[in-house]
Amino acid sequence: MNLSVAGMIQFFRKPLFSDFRFIFGIYAAATLFASIKAVFLFGSNNYSIFYFSLHHLIEGKSLYDVYPVEYSDHFHYAPTFAALFAPVFALPYAVGLFIWQFLFAAVWVVAVYRMPWTHGQKVFAYWFGLQELFTSVVGSQTNPLIAAISLFTFLCFEKRQPIWAAFFILLGFNIKIYSLVAAALFLLYPQKLRFLVYMVGWGVVLALLPLLFTSPEKLWWQYEMWVKQLFIKSDGDKWANTSIHRLVHLLISPNIATPAIIGTGVMLFCTVYIHVRRFGERTFRMLMVASVLIFQVIFNPVAESPTYITAVTGVICWWFVSPQTWLDRVLLLSCFVLTVLSPSDIFPGFLREQLVKPYVLKALPCVLIWFRILYLMHVPSNVPKPAPELQATVLS
Repeated sequence: MNLSVAGMIQFFRKPLFSDFRFIFGIYAAATLFASIKAVFLFGSNNYSIFYFSLHHLIEGKSLYDVYPVEYSDHFHYAPTFAALFAPVFALPYAVGLFIWQFLFAAVWVVAVYRMPWTHGQKVFAYWFGLQELFTSVVGSQTNPLIAAISLFTFLCFEKRQPIWAAFFILLGFNIKIYSLVAAALFLLYPQKLRFLVYMVGWGVVLALLPLLFTSPEKLWWQYEMWVKQLFIKSDGDKWANTSIHRLVHLLISPNIATPAIIGTGVMLFCTVYIHVRRFGERTFRMLMVASVLIFQVIFNPVAESPTYITAVTGVICWWFVSPQTWLDRVLLLSCFVLTVLSPSDIFPGFLREQLVKPYVLKALPCVLIWFRILYLMHVPSNVPKPAPELQATVLS
């Protein structure tokens, strides 16, 4: 049996597996399973944190206090988060929880469908990302939306719609601040000043959105609490994350500070901006999208397993424009096994507990792929011409 990546692609090109109706049915079934599991069996602490945020905002309570009767852990999001999802949180708890998974799974599926990829590439993306998406939605996470936001931002920039690119970036920021990394794309496109003006405008609109539910004084107080909570969260246990931070602490030194790691990552990320003449190449821009998606996960000092749907989406973007050499194939396969499959029941439990978790092997393939992306962006001779669909104008 041919176990190569090419063999996998050929397998999934069979009519049934490449039929979007079948694929979407699989996604719907998986999401339905996650929703039933959450509503009728185990509940969802994450959704409880989200759900009660609207009530606390309306009642004038701190969003960031501990409420052990309602949920464990803390609310880490901007006050705008509670207002944005008010239509869902206003529903009965069980109803909102049931549709929560469908909402974010659907957004990711739509974002992939809108990308300027061939039918076969989209099919590959859906099958490659299925398990990772399920890992996220089963925990009622917002991460599929965060992954989709970078894709929508890219599409808006490609269609010269800076107003909507700015909207998606600020939307992501108010959900998870690391999604602000997507703003790095604006330097590759014209209308930069207009984009910055829209960023300010959308920033004000979204920051003031919670005024629909609270007073200006209370809202200002909530923002003060939010900033304090962000510093508390970023200063957490350095051995409790699944990112490059823990890899550095394991392999180099546990004394390397988090700001030093992030700062080094930012500097490496920005080195590609020296290739101004290549900004007009769709392949270069697609690699930038991949870098953005992976960066915001692997350099997040509090990254955890469900956040990797964002990084895996970046891996998919990279794969379609990579040279697909033996090295690229090994990296892709290692990502599928260690990043995508390792949290699942089909992965041997003893290997997960003895190797993957202790040595952060879920993060390692994405880290290596990110460095591979940087290399490809600096060495254009190793980057192939994109497929015709990537050269064409993005479909409206």
